[in-house]
This record gives sequence, C-alpha cells and structure tokens, in this order.
Amino acid sequence: MFRTFLIALQFMTVFRLRDNLNETPEDLAEAVGWFPLVGLVLGLLLAVVYLILSPFLPPTVLGLLLVLAQAFFTNGLHLDGLADTADGLYSHRDRERKLAIMKDSAIGVFGAAALIFIIGLQASLLSEISGLTAWPVVALFPVWGRWAASLTAALSVYAREDGGLGRPFINLAGKKEIVRSAVVALAVSFLLLGIKGLVAALIVSLLAVAAVRLWSAKLGGVTGDILGAVIMLGETLGLLLAVALA
Repeated sequence: MFRTFLIALQFMTVFRLRDNLNETPEDLAEAVGWFPLVGLVLGLLLAVVYLILSPFLPPTVLGLLLVLAQAFFTNGLHLDGLADTADGLYSHRDRERKLAIMKDSAIGVFGAAALIFIIGLQASLLSEISGLTAWPVVALFPVWGRWAASLTAALSVYAREDGGLGRPFINLAGKKEIVRSAVVALAVSFLLLGIKGLVAALIVSLLAVAAVRLWSAKLGGVTGDILGAVIMLGETLGLLLAVALA
C-alpha cells in the first residue's frame, strides 16, 4: 500500500522519494485511491507556507503565492490539463478533433483564459479566508480536488483508443479505489473542518459525477488532461464552498 501511495505522490508532484518503483498498470490503478492523501500532503505543505507568511504579507499577495506554490509542487501538471481541456471543450469540433486539440502541447485562447480565471479566482478565495479555520481550508482544498479526480477516474473509461498517461489510472480503477479515496477525503474533511468540511467534500463529489456525464457524452470517456481539469475545478469549488460556509 505504501508503494502505491509513493507512485501516486511521485506521479502528481515534484517529490521523488524512491527510484525504480517499476509500477504496473494495476499499481497505477491502485494509486488512484491515494490521490486525496497526496492532496493532504500538498495541503499541509501549503498550510505551513500560510502560517509562516501570513503575519508578514497582505492577504491578496499571500493568496497568489499559495496558488503558485502548489503549481511548483505539482510541476504545473494539473494546470496543463485544465488548459488542454478548455481548448478541447470550447473548440466545437467533433470527437476526434477535440481529442487531437487536447493532445496538442500548444495552449489556445480558451486554455489561456481558463488558466487566468482559475488562478485569479483561487488566489482571491484564498485571500478571503482568515481566523482559526484558515489553515484547515488551505490544507483541505488540494484534498477536495484530488478526491474529485479519484471519483472521475474510477467512474469512467479512457476516451482514446491509443495509449496515454491517464489510461491505466482510468480504465483499471474501480470500487476499491472509490472506497479508499472516499474514506481519506471525507475523514480528513470532517476532522479538519467538521460538518462544513464534510458538506464541501460531498458537494465536490457531484462535480466528478457531472464531469463523467459531460465527457462521456462528448468523448465517450475521460483523459488524463480531464483529470487535471477536474482537480483544479474541484479545488476551486471547495474553496468557494469554504468561503460561503464560513
């Protein structure tokens, strides 16, 4: 179990704790169940950054720095997925062309707009949190995003016929991964933020269900880029709920 957690951690972040894990497709599928725990690791790191810098920086600056810090810790992986997904979604082309656009490394106008909007909105929401609930929200929003991605992966199938980084995560993950990720996400949400945290996590799960329905209709499944987009949207929705319920 620890090995598959390391696989998830090393795939989704810049942290490299062990080389030559020799992961199999089944290992990658099992790693899906640890996505929220990877989110907790990131969230706790961001909470430390918040606690250290909050006495010295204005909220608007600190909010942006937290977003940038997470982008650094994740090597911008999920931001790239968001941009590619936005370009594909708003291209208004057929299924095959959407998939080709999403695979293209170039960022189009819709992808750029999505990045600007999400980064700005997350920074603004993080600047609104304060008091005793501040650091738990900072610790939890990466958990909520990765809980949504776990659920999306386990409920869907891979959209492309050819291989891709997200294929084993999506095609092989199932009920076991849903249960493990749910236990982590819901338990941590309740422990850190009580009923409000639990409500936020449950509402974020609806985003995953909506993503599966949307992309199943448009593409016949999801891709790794879509999982990245779901992470960013899940984080943002969680922050919106945390601010609204405060």
